[in-house]
Parts: sequence; structure tokens; C-alpha cells
Amino acid sequence: MLPKPDHLQRLKDYAPFLLRVVCAWKLYDAAGHTALHPAEGIPGYADWLSTLHFPFPVVAATLSAYTEFLGAISLLLGWKTRWFCIPLVINFILAVIAGHWAIGDSFTNTFPALILLATSLFLGIHGPGKPSIDEGI
Repeated sequence: MLPKPDHLQRLKDYAPFLLRVVCAWKLYDAAGHTALHPAEGIPGYADWLSTLHFPFPVVAATLSAYTEFLGAISLLLGWKTRWFCIPLVINFILAVIAGHWAIGDSFTNTFPALILLATSLFLGIHGPGKPSIDEGI
């Protein structure tokens, strides 16, 4: 195994920051339309979940939307990152299985949920890195 250059080793703790920012942007982009849009957001999402025969679609849509919205804020700030990753991982496992695979969705459409699942798993295990509130900025 080749030795790692010292200048890259010093940046290792900052690598998760890029993942947090990109993941937070994608979560906010998706959840912002769902959780914060009163007419089309949660009611439209709940209607779609009911077509999949998802139990308690309004409750599920509300929980999913606010998990993503609050998760975006948490990841961006690096606050309680590991704790917020638990509901995010559950949310994206359900999204992949019930929202994509169950309806035979294409890999292209499933890929964003898989990336958010993988990122949530990584940050839940690794932590937020620096800069973050969890790491004392």
C-alpha cells in the first residue's frame, strides 16, 4: 500500500462536509416541495402513497417529508448528525423498497434514493467531520 501524502491526510476530516452539503441540498430540494408546499406537498405525496397501498399514507407522507426537511438542516449544520441519520436511513430504505422496487421503477429513478441512503449510512457511521457543530466546528 502506498503511503498517503501528508497534505491529503490533513484534509481527511473535512471530506464528509462535501457529502453533507450535497445531501442536505438534495433533501431540502425534495422535502422543501413536499413538506412546505401546503396544497400540493403532503396531500399529493399521500395520494401517491395510497396508490401503492402504503399504510396510513398521510402519516407516512408527513413523517417522510419532515424527516427529510429536518435531516437537511441537521446535515447542513452537522448537528446531531448520527441521530438524524437513523430516521433518514429508515426513510430511504422504505423509499427504495416501497417507492421504487415495488413498482418496478428504473435504476435511473431509484439511484438518487440509493445515493441518499448510502450517504446517510456513511455519515451515521463516520460522523459529520469538520466543520460541524458535532465536532465543535
